[in-house]
Amino acid sequence: MELRDCYIEEDLFPGIFTDHEEREYGILFFNTDNKDSYDSNHAVIYKDKIRDLRQVLSDISAFYREKGSRPIIYQSMLDDNWFGEIQEELSAAGFRSWIEDQEYMLLAEENRIIPNPDIKVRKVSEWSDGIENVFLEAEEPWEIKVAKKTLDCPEAWMFAASLNGKTVGLLYGHISERACRVDYLLVSKKYRKAGAGRALFSAYVEWCRHKGIDNVYIWPDGETPKRIYEEGGYRVVEVRKAGRAVMRE
Repeated sequence: MELRDCYIEEDLFPGIFTDHEEREYGILFFNTDNKDSYDSNHAVIYKDKIRDLRQVLSDISAFYREKGSRPIIYQSMLDDNWFGEIQEELSAAGFRSWIEDQEYMLLAEENRIIPNPDIKVRKVSEWSDGIENVFLEAEEPWEIKVAKKTLDCPEAWMFAASLNGKTVGLLYGHISERACRVDYLLVSKKYRKAGAGRALFSAYVEWCRHKGIDNVYIWPDGETPKRIYEEGGYRVVEVRKAGRAVMRE
């Protein structure tokens, strides 16, 4: 798989669930009805497309303030560690910036997950109260509109895990012409020891294998998802320095 396709997908994937405007220097994603979602409200900027960084930062700040949102900027994943180079410029423009290690995982080995037989996993295509309740029980209500809009897209997919007839976990993502991306793994807080995450990911891995989908990547958001992905046969093949910047209060 071409990792460059993964980096491009990381830059562009919010376009499936939020509005956006294009600029010569990047893309401005926004959703004034879901301001708590960073993925729905941020700019992606490209190092080689910027002539005047100060003007770009000013333009981004004005755009989001006009919409009543806090200005947030993501460095393009193509520009490894760029925000580390322009930290002073970002600070002078009023932004607090930092660098995160973003690990990219690809399928390298066999799936070793043995799912809990009490957890039933099914692929779903329609929203339901049970699905929405998982987000509420996980205390992440801002992700409801993101997931709901994602599920409306033809290229999206979602798996739901149930225990004793109650939906307790979700795994969802999408397929583009570049790659298949896992967008989110979510389990209700009081069911996180029941094996729902492992059952969901195992079902997803086998679904990809059955469908012949091989341009698949994941980046783990935390050690617990990473352990699940490793058990499913994925390994870290690249670590990128992802830059983030948020306007100071």
